[in-house]
Amino acid sequence: MAAQYHHKVIEGQETVIFDKRHSLWEIWRNFLIGIGAVVALVLLLTKFSPGPSHPDSPSTNWGYIVLISAFALFMALFYGAWPAFKRRDLPEKSYFLPVGAAVLSAAGWGALMWFRNSSGFADIWSIIVWVSFAVVIVGWLLYPVLSWYFSHFILTDRRIILVTGILTKKTKAIPLDQLNDISGSQNAWERMFNYGDLVIESAGEFGQQPFTNISDPVGVKRLIFEQRRLFEERQERKYGEEMAKQLSGVMQAAQPHASPAREEARRRDGTVDELEVVEGLRKLDELRRSGALTDEEFQEAKRDLLERMREGKDRE
Repeated sequence: MAAQYHHKVIEGQETVIFDKRHSLWEIWRNFLIGIGAVVALVLLLTKFSPGPSHPDSPSTNWGYIVLISAFALFMALFYGAWPAFKRRDLPEKSYFLPVGAAVLSAAGWGALMWFRNSSGFADIWSIIVWVSFAVVIVGWLLYPVLSWYFSHFILTDRRIILVTGILTKKTKAIPLDQLNDISGSQNAWERMFNYGDLVIESAGEFGQQPFTNISDPVGVKRLIFEQRRLFEERQERKYGEEMAKQLSGVMQAAQPHASPAREEARRRDGTVDELEVVEGLRKLDELRRSGALTDEEFQEAKRDLLERMREGKDRE
């Protein structure tokens, strides 16, 4: 599967450093929650169902009240308050889903409490519980596994890439040369199992990009900065080679009337004369004015030309 995504998102001559998925501990947490929810639903379907607990008592037993209250509280905290808290440091601070989850949890708890003593409500209770079973299986057991399987956090020698989505694929890519900084966060549970969130700050249109539930975030951060350093070194070498070609072209243009013997002597000892220096400086100044050379690079090339001219005079 990883090779398939590499074929789709990796450019030619690009080397993959690592291809990570979300931490498996995040899935196990969902599995533990799902198992707990299944046990609670079994109790609600059998022992703690709504309606009069026995003919002499019109009220529902306490187990029903405790379990639906625990469900509502968990939903409000896990899908409402906690996601809203985690969004406080992210660039996308949309609170629509967390607030909606909290409101639905409160509304559902209110409805279940309001109809708890109704005999008619007790008759359809099994349907509600089976629907809840389906939600738990899909939302807390099946979806996390599929989300983990189809998510890829890829580092190459050029970019950071995040691929997400089960049916609809989303891809985010940040070039290493536009990477500014990386911040991370880990709560107590995440520190225990060594995974956490990274927020990558980059220049231009990318801004801040969150990468969540990454295993060994400290090691990943260190490896990303190391790849950025290597990428910058490769870019500097490439730029230096291009500058060398441009300077070589300048020197060749500065020597149009040299005799073959003199050309061979200069090629052998690497020296230049005054005329070549003047022509070379003129060409270098044109490159500086066009932006191809910075002032520092211009001065360095100028010193090199003058040094080569002095070496030629010394040999004469």
